[in-house]
Order: sequence, then structure tokens, then C-alpha cells
Amino acid sequence: MNASKPNRITFNTDVLPERDRFPAFCEDMYRHIIGADIVQLGTTPFRGALDIRCAGEVKIADIATTSADMIRDSTHISDGEDSVVVLLWQQGLASSMQGQYENKIEACDGFIIDNSKVAKIHVREPSRFIALTIPRNRLIGLRPAIDRQLGKRLNDDLSIRLLKTYLKGILAQDFDSHPAAQLFGSHLVDLTTLALAGEDHTRELDGPDGVRAARLLAILQTISTLSADPMLNAATIAARLGITPRYVHLLLERSGQTFTRHVLQKRLENAAKLLGGDERQNRKIADIALEVGFTDLSHFNRAFRRHFGDTPSGVRAKGAKRRNSR
Repeated sequence: MNASKPNRITFNTDVLPERDRFPAFCEDMYRHIIGADIVQLGTTPFRGALDIRCAGEVKIADIATTSADMIRDSTHISDGEDSVVVLLWQQGLASSMQGQYENKIEACDGFIIDNSKVAKIHVREPSRFIALTIPRNRLIGLRPAIDRQLGKRLNDDLSIRLLKTYLKGILAQDFDSHPAAQLFGSHLVDLTTLALAGEDHTRELDGPDGVRAARLLAILQTISTLSADPMLNAATIAARLGITPRYVHLLLERSGQTFTRHVLQKRLENAAKLLGGDERQNRKIADIALEVGFTDLSHFNRAFRRHFGDTPSGVRAKGAKRRNSR
């Protein structure tokens, strides 16, 4: 277990002898930290891992396990813990049972568990998933009818994709002691509320801060992915994310840069990486410019020099000098 960072616990059974793996995972970790029992299934040697972090009031658990049943029964319910848990399946096959609802679970699926009621998750093969534990009162205050949705499967619509995109972005950061950790948690609550509201609400231009933050992050990630396309425009981004081109421009301008500037900056950064890492140095600069999305070499050269204070050939020469000095 690694608890060297505040608000973070990590545990992986691979560091233990095989005979100790399941008891340590079930009794020492899962039962006390997650608040449920886990029952090993099959004869395959057990493997499990936990990485638990806190973003304000929201607990984020990255969980991996081989085949097992995860059970929260009446014994666990007596602890008074009534949080809502959003499970986002990353890998593997499983099924969940709570009340009248039974859901088949595959990679990319999402579903809701009510910690105040008996629930069972049957993991049929090695799986990995993210569990967001959110205080019930935080969600009820934003969506009073939430009780009718607990136990249900969440459709893989735009709202779920926004939640996953934002979650991926913050998990890539060392946010455990970050001053904005509380804000990240509030954003996750906003995005969960949006997911519970359904597809129709993803098109609202105004919404909670977390929704706007997630949409901005999704726009920036899509620009990064598609920047090499010389025909890239706001309409392309908007069509992918289910919003309007006007909203793409509005969100980016609020971030301090226009759509055109964001695309230009990403293309220049990609060009600089290629030039600085070009060990052969036999590719034409014009070919690199074309590869990252420029169609006009003169425009590329001018923009590159303004941004980096040096020419493309100068950046290439400096990269070669650094490699030769190692």
C-alpha cells in the first residue's frame, strides 16, 4: 500500500505472495475502504488493484480485479453510508443487480449504485472500472428525482462521454494536493447530474461550471486529435461533440484564445516536436509543415518564428546539437 500522498491510497496484489493476495485485497482493503465484500470466483490466481483519490467530496477509485462477486449486503448497509456510486466500466464483462434492475456491463458502459440498498456486481472476467462515490445530498440538491434512477444503466450518450473525458483529464494530473481538487470534485458532481438528466440536456449552452469545463476540455482534446487536418474548422468539432459551432467559438474565447489560435498553436507545437526529434534531418521542412496541417509554407515559417523566436531550421539544428552532446 502507498499512502505517502494525502488523500490517496494505492494497493496492488502483485507485490504479495499468491496465497496472500485475495485475503489482503478483501479483508484489509476492499471491505474497509470500499465498504463491500468480494468473493473470488474460479480457479484463476487472484489479482486486484486499487488506486483511490479524493477530489473534494468525491472519492475516485480505479479498481481492477479478476473474476469475483462484489457484494454490499445488509451488514454493510448498517454503516449508514448512503452515497451514490457511478461506475464507469473500462475493461471486461460483468453484470450488476440492485432492486428490480439487472444490467449487463461491457467496456464503456456506466451504471448507478445506491449504497443505501443491497447490491451485487458479478465480474465475469478480468475487469477494470472507475467508481465515483458522491455524497447523496450533493446530487439530490441538484436533481431531486435521483432516487428513481439508482440501480439503472447509464446510456453511452454525450453526457457520459463528457464525464469520461473530464475524468480522464484530471486523473492524468497530480491533483491530490492541488488547490483546485475541490473544484474538480464539484465539476464531477455537475457532470454526473447532467448524465442523470439524459441526452436532451447536453445541448443546453448554459449550464453548471463542471459541464462547461468538460466541454472545453473535450474541444481542446478534439483539436489536438484532428489538428493535422488542413480543413479542420469549428463545425467539425461541434458535430463530434453535439454542440453548435458558435458554442465552440464562445467557450474557446472565454479561455483566452480563439479557435484559430488554438489550432495554430497545436500545429506549431507538433511541428517543433518533429523538427527537434528528427535524427535523420533528411525530411524537407515543407513536408513536416504539410504533415501537421499547414498548406502554405510561407505562412508556416512566419508563424513558427513568431511563436518560438527561431526558424524551423534553427530549431532542427538545436535539436541535433542536443543529441550530439549526450
